[in-house]
Amino acid sequence: MSTRMFSEDQLERLRSYPDISREDLIRYFTLTPADIAFIDPGRGPGDRLGLAVQLATLPWLGFLPDEVNSAPPVAVACSRTPGTSTPPGTWSPVTG
Repeated sequence: MSTRMFSEDQLERLRSYPDISREDLIRYFTLTPADIAFIDPGRGPGDRLGLAVQLATLPWLGFLPDEVNSAPPVAVACSRTPGTSTPPGTWSPVTG
């Protein structure tokens, strides 16, 4: 007998980002100097932005959605590190 741990609705919520409130946007997607120091060394702009979004997402949701590239554009914009000029849609999640 096969059983499912999650319903289809729950799986969909785990795959993508929910709407984000202004308060959560400020609280989770404003990078600290320590975040920036961790993100910057030796990474290209796309990797820095992808890592910044993932670094902010994990404490916000407690997990990383399967579709990290579906992060709300406003959250991606807030996660930009100084000197990152990566246009929206061209960043990639850091793997490995």
